Amino acid sequence: MQIRDNLKNFLYDQEYYIDLYQDYIHLYDYEKLVSLSSTSIEIKFKSFLLKVKGQNLRIKNMDKKEMLIKGLIEEMRLYR
Repeated sequence: MQIRDNLKNFLYDQEYYIDLYQDYIHLYDYEKLVSLSSTSIEIKFKSFLLKVKGQNLRIKNMDKKEMLIKGLIEEMRLYR
């Protein structure tokens, strides 16, 4: 478990991170959920805005700094 703990410590020391899986997006250290619909989600980070487009998008888990989005992800864009 030491490798897992080291990796977790490394990731949480970053300003932010975004993990993309087959039908999930994991976000860490976002500031604000700007908008939410089943086809579009906008999330504000410290230095950019992330726009996610797709189908059947929904938030599966949400915490103060973390979010897990599930659905068919078709596009992700960063806006500074």
